[in-house]
Amino acid sequence: MLGILDKGQTRAAPFATYTMLAPRGFSRRSVVIFALFASFIVGLFFASSRMGALCEDGSYCDISSFRHHLSLGGSGKSASHGVGSTVGSGECDHFPDTSSVLLVMKTGASEAYGKLPNQIMTNLKCVPNYLFFGDMAQKVAGHTVHDSLDTVIPDVKRKNKDFNLYHRQQQCPIDLDSCNKNHNVGQEAWSLDKYKNIHMAEKTYAMRPNHDWYLFVDADTYVVWPTMMKWLSKLNPKQPLYIGSVAYVANFPFGHGGSGYLVSQAAMHKLFHGKNGVANRWDERATHECCGDFMFSLALHTETGVSVQNAWPTINGEKPHTLPYAENEWCQPIATMHHAGAQEISDIYAFEKGRNFSYPLRIKDLYHEFVEDQLVVSRNDWNNLSDDVFYLNKSASAYSDWELGRAKKGDLTALEAVAHRSFEDCRKACDGASDCLQYRFWNGICSFSKTIKHGNPTKLEKEVWWRFKSGWNLKRIKEWVTAHDTCGSVSFPFQ
Repeated sequence: MLGILDKGQTRAAPFATYTMLAPRGFSRRSVVIFALFASFIVGLFFASSRMGALCEDGSYCDISSFRHHLSLGGSGKSASHGVGSTVGSGECDHFPDTSSVLLVMKTGASEAYGKLPNQIMTNLKCVPNYLFFGDMAQKVAGHTVHDSLDTVIPDVKRKNKDFNLYHRQQQCPIDLDSCNKNHNVGQEAWSLDKYKNIHMAEKTYAMRPNHDWYLFVDADTYVVWPTMMKWLSKLNPKQPLYIGSVAYVANFPFGHGGSGYLVSQAAMHKLFHGKNGVANRWDERATHECCGDFMFSLALHTETGVSVQNAWPTINGEKPHTLPYAENEWCQPIATMHHAGAQEISDIYAFEKGRNFSYPLRIKDLYHEFVEDQLVVSRNDWNNLSDDVFYLNKSASAYSDWELGRAKKGDLTALEAVAHRSFEDCRKACDGASDCLQYRFWNGICSFSKTIKHGNPTKLEKEVWWRFKSGWNLKRIKEWVTAHDTCGSVSFPFQ
C-alpha cells in the first residue's frame, strides 16, 4: 500500500490516499480487464455449445480441427487460405489446407470398425472436413456414420432381397459379427452397396452445401492430400466437373468409386439444389444394375448432362504393391490409391509424414519407397501380376477365354515355344525377350510383363503345377529405372 502514497505524504493517512486513487484505476484499467474477462467467458460458453454440433457428423472432433474451423469463421471453407497452409499444429504443420474439400467416405456396418479407426488415426488426422456414410447408423471411435439408406423408397427395401443385410443389422441387439456369422456378408454387402452413392451425395449436399469440391471415396482408399490440393488449385469448382478413373458398364462411363471421384460445387448444385427426392427417382433402377458408382454417373448425366472425365493415373485404383510402374505412369502425380489395408494406409501415411507432406508425390516415389527393395530374382507362392502376354499349350489344359485371348499364337521364338513347360523355361524366354522385365508361371502358363509390378502372395497349393511362382529380371529393371528416373515438371489432368 505504501507504493501508492504521494511523495511527502505521511503514513497517518494512507487509507484516504488509497480511496482517492482506487476509483481512478477502476474506471480505466480494471474496467478493461473486467470487459476482457467477460468476453472470454462468453466466448468459452459459445465454443462449448458449438463443440457437440461440430462433432456430431464426425468432422470437427478434435481441438486442432475445431480451432481451425473457428479460424475460418465457422464456414468450413477458407476464404483466404491457399494451398499449402497448415491445419492444427505439430504433426499437421506441413499438411495442406483442405478446407475447400469435403471428403465423403463410404463404408458398411460389417467393415466400419475394421477400417475407419485406422483412417481417423492416420490419413484423416489433419483433415477438418469429412463425413462417413454406411448402411447403418453407427458411432465408430466417437465419430458418426450416417445411414445412407434410410431414405430409400420403402417398397424397394421391403420387397428386395438386396436389403436382407440391412434389415438384419437393424434388428441385431449385440455385435454385428455375431448376427452375421452364418451369412455370406461379403456378397450381401455388395448387393446392398449399389443403393448408397446417390443417396449419400444427396444427404451430403443437404448437410454441407457450400464446399468447392466433394471427394467421394471408399473406406480403403488413401488420399494423397498434397497432390490433391495442388491439383484442385488449378481447377475451377464453378464449372460442373465430375472427375475420376473411368470404368464402363455397357459402354457407359463412370468414375470408379474405390479409386475416388471428385464432384465440383457447380455439378452438385445442378444435381441437387432446390430439388427433393432426386435419389428416390433412381431407387427402382438400382435394383436392376450392378454398382452404386455407375448409378451416380447415370443419375448425374441424366439429370444435368455432366459426364465423367478420366483422370487416371492421378486418380488410381491400385496401391504401391499392385501399381504398374511404366513409362506412362512413372512421373505422374498420384492423388488416390485403392484397396489399401490398414497396414498399407499406416505405412503410406508414415512415408508422407516423413516427407513433411511435401509435394509432389509421384508414382515413381512409391516404387522407390515400397517396391524397389522387395524385388528378388524369384519368389514362390507369389503372383507378380505379369499378364501382358501368355505362352501356353491350349491342348494341355482347359483355359479360360481371356487366357486364350492373351496367348501369343504365331511367330514364336524357340524359347517362347517351350516357355509353358516350367518356371525355368519361362525365365529363359523372358531373358531372351528384350522388353520383358518380369515373368510368372502357373497352371502351365508363362506370362510376361513389360512393366514393373510387385504383386501379392498366393495360397500354398499342394500340387506344384497349381502354385504361383514369380521372377524379376533385376538387371534389366535397374537399367530401366535409371533411364527413366529424371522427371520434368508435374503435369495434372485438365490443368
